[in-house]
Amino acid sequence: MRKSFLLLLVMMLMSFVAKAQLIKDRTNGLITLGFDVYTDINTGSKYENFDLRAINQGFGTYLTYNLPMGESKHTVSLGVGYSCHNYYMKNAWLAEPYAHTITFVEAETKKSKVSFNYMDIPLELNFRIADKFKISFGAKVSFMMIVNSKAVGYMYGDGHKWEIKYRDVNAAQSIVYSAFARVGYRCVNLFVGYQFNNSFKEGRGPEILPFSIGIGIRAY
Repeated sequence: MRKSFLLLLVMMLMSFVAKAQLIKDRTNGLITLGFDVYTDINTGSKYENFDLRAINQGFGTYLTYNLPMGESKHTVSLGVGYSCHNYYMKNAWLAEPYAHTITFVEAETKKSKVSFNYMDIPLELNFRIADKFKISFGAKVSFMMIVNSKAVGYMYGDGHKWEIKYRDVNAAQSIVYSAFARVGYRCVNLFVGYQFNNSFKEGRGPEILPFSIGIGIRAY
C-alpha cells in the first residue's frame, strides 16, 4: 500500500512539473506554477494545556506573473495562491470553536487538529545563478478562507470513540503576513517561511507563529 501511494505521489508530482513547465514555456517564462509541502514549527508562547505535534504538515500552491529585471534573467513576481497550515495537538481538542475566546480541553485523542486555509497574494524576487540555480526572497499577505477543526478519540470520557468536526473558528485571525525564501536547483527548491502575526486574534486563543520548512517544485 505504501509503495503504491509513493508511486502515485511521484507520478502526480512529475505530471505537475510537466504541466508547470508547459505553462511557463507557452507564456515565454511570464507565468510560473508552483507547489510546496512543509511542516510548521510554532515559535509562539507555549500554551498552558496542550502541545503541538513535532510534525505539522501543510501544503500550498501558487501562480505568479514574472516581470524581468531589465535585460537580466532575474524577475519580480506577483501572484495568487492557496496555502493550508495544519496544527496537530497532543491529547487536547477544540471543544467550543464558536466561543469568543477559545480553549483547548485535555482529552484522550487519537487525532486532533485545527486547519487554517488561506488565499495568498505573494510578491517575490527571483535571482537566477548559472541558469540552473535560483534564489528567491518574498513576502505575502494571506486572507483567511476557512478554518476547520477535527478530533477523533475519547473526548467525553464515556468509553465511546467520537469523531467531531467543526467548520469555523470565530477567534481565527482574518489576515496574516509572512516572509519566505527559496533556494532551488532546476525544478526542486528548499522552502522556508515565517508568519509575523498570530493565527488567532489577540487575547482570544493561543499564540501560533509558524516557522515553515519544506520542499517545493516548479518550472525552471
